[in-house]
Amino acid sequence: MKMKVRFIILPIIALIGIGLAIYTVYKQSRPAPNAPPSGQPTKSPFSNRVAGSGLVEPATEIMNIGTSIAGTVQSVSVKEGQLVKKGDILFTIDQRDTVAQLVAAKAKLEVATRKVEQLKSMPRAEDVDRATAIVAQRQSAVNDATLRLERLNAVEDQSAISANERPTRMFEMSLTKSRLDEAKSELARMMKGTYPEDLAVATAEAKVADADVAMLQTDLAQSEVKAPIDGTVLRVNARAGEFASAGALRVGLVVMGQLTPLHIRVDVDELDAWRFDPKGKAVAMLRGGKIVEFPIEYVRTVPVVIPKRTLTGENSERIDTRVMEIIYRFTQDNPKVLPGQLLDVYIDSGTITPDTLVAPAQKVEPAKVG
Repeated sequence: MKMKVRFIILPIIALIGIGLAIYTVYKQSRPAPNAPPSGQPTKSPFSNRVAGSGLVEPATEIMNIGTSIAGTVQSVSVKEGQLVKKGDILFTIDQRDTVAQLVAAKAKLEVATRKVEQLKSMPRAEDVDRATAIVAQRQSAVNDATLRLERLNAVEDQSAISANERPTRMFEMSLTKSRLDEAKSELARMMKGTYPEDLAVATAEAKVADADVAMLQTDLAQSEVKAPIDGTVLRVNARAGEFASAGALRVGLVVMGQLTPLHIRVDVDELDAWRFDPKGKAVAMLRGGKIVEFPIEYVRTVPVVIPKRTLTGENSERIDTRVMEIIYRFTQDNPKVLPGQLLDVYIDSGTITPDTLVAPAQKVEPAKVG
């Protein structure tokens, strides 16, 4: 009896497990419901149009302001949204070390300048007087030595003179004459003044010292990073106490631009580039729930086709394509858009068709054989 019950219950349990597995697979294989759209899609007001995504940007484009001198940020003088004039200080790099070096460099420049002035003032009157006095003094010594030797030679009884007396007197006269020649040579050298070569070396040293001062002054001036144009501060990435690296940065320490007027950079697929008409009307539309149109005017076309960089985030968007960039200007003074905002742009292509772009074939007549 127990064996019969077992043979009945086990198949029932197996059938229930198979049913649950089939139900689970069916439940999970059903496609997920599509999410409702976040807003009503925009529609083109033109029947024949070229469409593209447009990125709002300042008239001067986005300017990433950095620093040419690495160092610690000492202070930040602006905030986001602030209007600045050309030359206003944006932020300052700590340059106490440069200030100390500048003091030392100025002292060296002062020494080098004084040395040049000293060489140019040669010979000095007091030095000439001293050298002249030394010449007179040694001339007197020569005269005295000469008289001593003459008196010695005038003695009638030479036997009364020791054997060493005459050589001593002759040595004294030779020594005093040599010292006199030395003094005269020194006086002559002094009267000629500074040698041009010595003055040239001193002048070059002064120029090097002046260049060092100018370089440090330039570094000190560059520590105050100033606004290159009149514009609006869009973003501040510098903080007091943080280290700022020198050179090109992907994102500037201060980002700014000129918001009057605003521009919009439109990406048009290269496959639609032939249909673009710069004279056609164009509108930019907000994306999302509220449809707002902004009339825009053509400014210029970037004369190169580049890989697409601005993405809209749509599932059907192609990213392996190249686009032509077209710059437009908002005609309104204060459109309710911000730099970096993405808009849909529609451009009226008018009557441009493939046939209008094909030049009529010219009839080629056969060459005449003379």
